[in-house]
Amino acid sequence: MKQWIVLMAAVALAACQVDNKGNVEPTAETQTATADAARETGDAAADLKQGAQEAGAAIQRGAEQVQQSEAGQRVAEGAREAGRGIKQGAGEAAEAAGDALKRAGQEAQADVKADVKKDPPPPTQTTQTHT
Repeated sequence: MKQWIVLMAAVALAACQVDNKGNVEPTAETQTATADAARETGDAAADLKQGAQEAGAAIQRGAEQVQQSEAGQRVAEGAREAGRGIKQGAGEAAEAAGDALKRAGQEAQADVKADVKKDPPPPTQTTQTHT
């Protein structure tokens, strides 16, 4: 780590010059190289942005073509049909579950009535107070 810092300081000093007042300023070559690097970086970023926009547009066009194609329309219709089938199946399952719950409830009520007939609850006693 120390070697890295010393190396960077040496590079920075080599790229700078000291004026008559003792101020350290970058050399003309360093300023030119920095400006060139900044310009190239900006150009590369602009090229990258342009390429990304073109790729996005191409992907969008391809997606639209697939969507409008006969195969794409068949896939979409198949998905809609599958969705309708799932919805119908879920409705039938819910109806069957409701019927089963209704039967279970009726059986439970019948069992309670049968138990009451076999073994009626004890009569309630009322206590009377004489006044």
